[in-house]
Amino acid sequence: MRVKFGKKIAMNPFLAFVPGSSTSLRVFVVICIAIVIAFVGAANVSRQPRSRFVGPPLRLLADLVVYGFLITAIVSSGLFQRAFIPYGPIFLFGTVAIAISVGFSRIGTTIAMGMPLGYLVGFQGFRLPLEWVLHEWSLGGTIPNTMTWSGSNWDILSGLMACIACAFVSKRLWLAWVFNFLGITLLLNVARVAIMSSPVPFGWQVEPPLELILYLPYAYIVPICVGGAALGHVLLTRRLLAMRIEANQ
Repeated sequence: MRVKFGKKIAMNPFLAFVPGSSTSLRVFVVICIAIVIAFVGAANVSRQPRSRFVGPPLRLLADLVVYGFLITAIVSSGLFQRAFIPYGPIFLFGTVAIAISVGFSRIGTTIAMGMPLGYLVGFQGFRLPLEWVLHEWSLGGTIPNTMTWSGSNWDILSGLMACIACAFVSKRLWLAWVFNFLGITLLLNVARVAIMSSPVPFGWQVEPPLELILYLPYAYIVPICVGGAALGHVLLTRRLLAMRIEANQ
């Protein structure tokens, strides 16, 4: 049993899935690509000539491509349709945990310490257009209203703050701390709302239920967008803590 792009296969116990508009899908794909490029580009810019642990950017990009193919294979297998519990939550927490672990790796250290503070904050600006995509999907019946700014997801504030604060954090360190705290809080709220809006036994009774991880390319929102935001906050936190230690020495 395979998952088609934006289509529902026969004898599926879930409600009929309504695909997003072509415009919203294009914007979503561009956002995902931009996140990957921003990460690979930051790794390349931050790399020191004598560093051996980062490797060429093309190799890093190849690793991300392989990871993407793995995600594609898992979603296309129909695993989440056959047993959303427990595999749906495992997919959410597992892919985000992988992203967070990258933030503590050597390449994460290179980016956190090598990129300007404004870049680490401004990176989170992708959450602004992403919230527009979610809003469009909600209007079209692809996802429940709970996942938008008119429902219980207020992550648009993170995107707005990132776009504004990135220009000032280099001279106002406290602003980076405030943004990081609020951004993490809003991201945790996104995870809460996503779980409660999905077809889990203890979830909210929303229609349609949140089924994005059942379909491609929608499923990439978890490992790339949610995972990317979590990775960004890990990198920013590490940089802020390192700057505090340096200031106290």
